[in-house]
Amino acid sequence: KLSQIKTDQWDDLQIDLTPKESIFDYLLHAFPTQLHETYTDEKGNERTRPVYDEQGNPLESREALELREELIESIALLPPVPCALDQLIWYFGADQVAEITGRSKRVIRDQDKYLLESRSSQSNLAETDAFMNDRKPILVFSQAGSTGRSYHADLSGENQRLRKHYLLEAGWTASEAIQGLGRTHRSNQAQPPIFCPVTTNINGEKRFISSISRRLDSLGALTKGQ
Repeated sequence: KLSQIKTDQWDDLQIDLTPKESIFDYLLHAFPTQLHETYTDEKGNERTRPVYDEQGNPLESREALELREELIESIALLPPVPCALDQLIWYFGADQVAEITGRSKRVIRDQDKYLLESRSSQSNLAETDAFMNDRKPILVFSQAGSTGRSYHADLSGENQRLRKHYLLEAGWTASEAIQGLGRTHRSNQAQPPIFCPVTTNINGEKRFISSISRRLDSLGALTKGQ
């Protein structure tokens, strides 16, 4: 969406940057609406099967269609929920947050207006320097910014404050999470970091992050700051 915006509109964005359109598309194609009927098989067991018309076309359930429309309508009425990265930058301000990601464009909030900002290939280096030299107190980095970089309380740097490392998106394996955690826990540091896995109240996410946390805990010294 951002790549399709004309440059003369960058100073005042009027666009929904939430994933609603993708969710609507998913529901329209994946929500089960085919009509099913109950029958008894040759062993006397009750089973269900899809219903087709005389031409072999699947019949749709009116009740399922109504449920799908109600769900789409309820989602459409929800307030916009920006991604976590944008929320952090908008809340604390771009002058307080060093962003080290692979984004070439980002949306900045200026009071009630939203502006589109272009980021050069040197942005990550400048943002790393701003954090390590204590010009920006908060650092946000993605997997794209977790390779070959150090964000620990380096004794040779200006910023030797305690790192509180919040693991917002753990990835699919513990090894991926460890790579990111290793950015803030390295040798020649003034003090070890505190690691904080973050989860919402969604049960599936809590189940996943607990598995990652148990694996990290079993690794011993690497994640305990010893």
